[in-house]
Amino acid sequence: MAAQKPVIACNSGGPVETVKNGTTGYLCDPTSRDFALAMAKFIQDPRLAESMGIEARQHATESFSTKIFGQRLNRYIVDVARSKKD
Repeated sequence: MAAQKPVIACNSGGPVETVKNGTTGYLCDPTSRDFALAMAKFIQDPRLAESMGIEARQHATESFSTKIFGQRLNRYIVDVARSKKD
């Protein structure tokens, strides 16, 4: 996603939390048929791949950058510290 490319991934584990199905890529059952159908969509409509790639890049930047990670980690630490005071 950071490379401004849509993702095709299995619909389990980490990808379920990171890929927005139909927006930043496709989540598929772990079969060659499902992956082939997802790839075919991009081959048949290159503009779809481009627009989903733009969405993927934006999602990656807004959700997974080191800056965002640092902000979330800081918030977590502050919340833990506050709960210790209570």
